[in-house]
Parts: sequence; C-alpha cells; structure tokens
Amino acid sequence: MNQANYPSYPNYPEGQGCPAYPAYQGQPAQNFQGQQGYPAQQGYPRYTPGYYPAQAQAPAFALRQKDPRKSGALRTLNTVGLLIVAQTVLSFALQAAVSVICVAAGVNIMGDNLAMVMLSVGLSPVCTALPPLIYMVKKDWNFHLRFGRSSFIGCVLVILGGLGVCMAANIPAAVIKELLEDYGAKELPSVLGNGGGWLNFWIEFLGVAVMVPVLEEFAFRGVILSSLRRFGTGFAIAASSVIFGMAHMQLSSVVFATIAGVAMGAAYVITGNLWVSVCIHAMNNGIAVIESYYYLFTGWGQSKQELLAGITMVTVCALGMLALVLLLALRKRLFPKREPMVPADGVLYAPLRVGESILTLLKSVVLWAIAAMVAVETIMLFFI
Repeated sequence: MNQANYPSYPNYPEGQGCPAYPAYQGQPAQNFQGQQGYPAQQGYPRYTPGYYPAQAQAPAFALRQKDPRKSGALRTLNTVGLLIVAQTVLSFALQAAVSVICVAAGVNIMGDNLAMVMLSVGLSPVCTALPPLIYMVKKDWNFHLRFGRSSFIGCVLVILGGLGVCMAANIPAAVIKELLEDYGAKELPSVLGNGGGWLNFWIEFLGVAVMVPVLEEFAFRGVILSSLRRFGTGFAIAASSVIFGMAHMQLSSVVFATIAGVAMGAAYVITGNLWVSVCIHAMNNGIAVIESYYYLFTGWGQSKQELLAGITMVTVCALGMLALVLLLALRKRLFPKREPMVPADGVLYAPLRVGESILTLLKSVVLWAIAAMVAVETIMLFFI
C-alpha cells in the first residue's frame, strides 16, 4: 500500500489534542480536542461512552459454591459408613460359606455350643478388620492411629469414667429391650453368653474381651473417627458413635453401643492414645463375659448371680462418676492443650457446628441404608 496517500502529522505538544483528520466520505474534518465520542458516519449514531448499559451480573445465589467442609464431611461419612455395610455382608457370606461346607461334609455344628463359639470368635477378626484395612491402604496411619503419651493418672481416670458411662448405658438399653418384649418381640438367640464349661469361658473371654476390643477400636475409633476428625472433633465423635451403634443391629444393642461409643471416642480424643479406648472396651466386655459365667466362680443360683451383677454395675457407675468429677476439675493439669495433628495431605477444616453436623448425618444415604437394616432386624424380632 502506498503510504504517500496518508498525510504525515508532525509532533504536537501534550494536551493540545490530536490534529484535525481529513474529511471522510463527505464528512467535514473534525478536531476531537476536549470531546468524547466519535462522529456519526453514514447514518450510524455517535458512540458515547456509557451510553449502553452494563451487562447484568449473575445473582448472588448463582455464584454460591458448595461448602467444602459440608460436602467433604458427607462424602467421608458415606465412605466410612460403607465399611459397616461391607463388614455385615462379609459376615453373612462367611457364615453361609461355613454352613454350606459343614452340610456338605456331614458335620452338624449347630448343636455344638463350643463349636459355635469357636466359629464366632474365629470369624470376628476377618469381618471386623478386613474392610478397614483395605480402606487404610493409602491413608496416613500416623494420623489415624495415635498412641501418644499422657498422664498415667489422667488415663486411669478416663478409663474409669468411660467404663462407668458404658455400665450406665445398660439402663436405657434394658428399657428398650423390655419395651420391645412387652409388645411381643423376642431377642434373637446369641452364640455367646450361653454358659458352658471353663473351656467355653476362656475361648469366649479371649475372643470377646481381648480380640474384639482391639479390632473394633482399630476400626471405629482408629479408622472411622480419625477419618472424620478433620471436619471437627465433636462431629467425629458423634458420627463414629452412631455408626458404631448401628453396627450392632439389634435396637437395644444400638442404644447401648452408641452411648458407649461416645465414651470411648471421647477417651481417645482426650488422651490421644488408642490403647485407652481399647482398655475401656476390654473391661466392659470382660465384665459382661464374667457375669455370664458367675456360676463357675461362685456356684450360686440365678438370683444371687443377678444380685452380684447389679452390685457390680452400681459400683462401677459410682467409680466412673467420681472419676468424671475429678477429670472435670483436673483436666487442664492432666491434659494440657496440644496443637492439632495435621494429616499428610495438610487439609484441616473449620469444625462443623452442631446444626451442620446434624444435617450432615441426616443427609447420609449410607446411614439411612444401615438404619433400614436395623429396622428390618427389629421387625424380625416380632416374628421369630
């Protein structure tokens, strides 16, 4: 293009505006010094800045994003809830497989109480621990399983207090059981706690009072509670306790285990040592096993055994109440405030409030599915 056709403009002082442009298609030359806008050309209107309205902004609610705390807590809650579903399905599958094998081999173990106790104790580790172990394959074990050092006296008080709460939880559980029985429900028969000789006692004691507490505390406090803890300690204790309770299926056991789960979860959080909650769990289960075998130790009749069981419960509850009072008075001295442990991914959220925690529990589809399983098991009590 020949640039000679374009006029050259000499330098002009700042603030004088641009020089007059030549005429364009019949329009007279104009100088834009001090003017805003552009001249109208061939029927087009003069453009004036600000003439056209600004584009409408999206409403505030359209720009609102999901709260990562709530969505993350719900997602994690559903995930750990699936562990309970997996435990239940695995238990039924293994029991069915063993029954089929026994029938095929012509072995009748249903009438042998010792064989049923051994089967129940033997299947418990696989059903309880396998799903959480798979879940923990790529997780931060140091964040989930904590064995921190704490005051010995403080740990003893926490154990006594937690055990007292567990003993007291038998009261509402018994009320629920009596209420169901008044309306015609019958408790499902249990393999454990049916008595027997010393061999039955030791097998049941080692399984229920030693092995089960270690495995269940690993699963429910070590894995489930710790997985939820990044969303708030209170939410983690409450949610893991609800899951722990529902895992016991029978309604009276659900009530008992939920309350006991709160005690053991709080003990784990306060002391930072999983062995403390294991001790509470083991002592509670051990007392239950020993009570079912009182006749081996005393030779007493049923009425005296029930009296001894009542005295045991009242004594443990009283000691637990005293321990809780001392803990409230000495907690700051026994358990000074510590910096929260951060998981390997470095993600910690502001704790969920009470209302947010309740809504998260109510929104969990998996918890509703487990609750439906509990409802089915409760309805079955009226037809057996």
